[in-house]
Amino acid sequence: MKLVCHIGTPKTASTFLQNTCAMNPEWLTQNGIIYPDMLSPFANHITLFYAAAEVIHDFARGYGLHTKEDVEKFRKKLSAHFAAQILSAPKGVHTMLMSSENLTGNMRLAGVRGLYKLLKPHFDEIEIIVYLRRQDDAILSMYGEFMRQGFSNETFDQFIAHALEPAAGPPYLFSRRMLLEWIEVFGQDAVNVRLFAPKHFPDGDILKDFLSQVLHTEDIDTTGIERSTNNNISLSAPVLEFLRRVQPAIPFMKDDAVNLNRTRLETRINQLPSKPRPQMSIEQSKRIMKTFAPANRWVRDSFFPDHKGPLFSARNDLNEQGNVGKVTLKDFANFTRQLLK
Repeated sequence: MKLVCHIGTPKTASTFLQNTCAMNPEWLTQNGIIYPDMLSPFANHITLFYAAAEVIHDFARGYGLHTKEDVEKFRKKLSAHFAAQILSAPKGVHTMLMSSENLTGNMRLAGVRGLYKLLKPHFDEIEIIVYLRRQDDAILSMYGEFMRQGFSNETFDQFIAHALEPAAGPPYLFSRRMLLEWIEVFGQDAVNVRLFAPKHFPDGDILKDFLSQVLHTEDIDTTGIERSTNNNISLSAPVLEFLRRVQPAIPFMKDDAVNLNRTRLETRINQLPSKPRPQMSIEQSKRIMKTFAPANRWVRDSFFPDHKGPLFSARNDLNEQGNVGKVTLKDFANFTRQLLK
């Protein structure tokens, strides 16, 4: 059996694709695909990350993974679990599809090697699909998620500075280094790189693009597929600044555990206004894209040799100041009332 492993990157509609796949097992089976259960209640196959990563993530502790011995036992259990699903796959199924953006969002070379070791014994062929998003958009989206979840109280400029540090920033932003790690382990021919932008999708549809890559055909009819609703919660620029300022009082983690006070507010936080949408300044965008320009040239030359001009074009939709980091006293009071009513 062949494996197609979709590794994100984060903030490239991964949750939408995962939930849609999980909702449509019959369509997938009719097209020769199974989307397995991976010992998790989520469509995101995050357990692949927990089993392969070289470090134990805080979230893995919810699966009882506290020591290396725990991880090793879980790795064997997970391996046996999807092996059983391969053996029981319906007739005509030729491909298993796995997906987790955590494989690029949180994992480096040692984890990629661990993943290969976990997967290779079970499959005749492994293909890796990865979507790359322009880094300024990715950083702004990541900042919004950090504020929504209560992970940080950094200003946007501070957040950018940390994101641009090669040793500290998210691995998936450094696309050349990230892709070379996957190529080193799985081989260049196995790594299928896509650009995350509607203009590159058939009919502007990420689902059609994704399934066309999984099935290696451009003739994809998605009319019979039930689509997941929008899973990407986007909050307004003033809300992000409000959440940044209140984060020290209600952080995501407290006393080395998930803060239940924050958890209780999650639904109300997600219902705060979504407009005006966050927008960075021209200077911030230029600073970010200048940092990644050499890596983006390498990606273009390596995977998109027919692509004319830069991999990601210059922005023409920004203003001098942006709007991130600003909230009025009136808005602050209104947001507080909505959280506590």
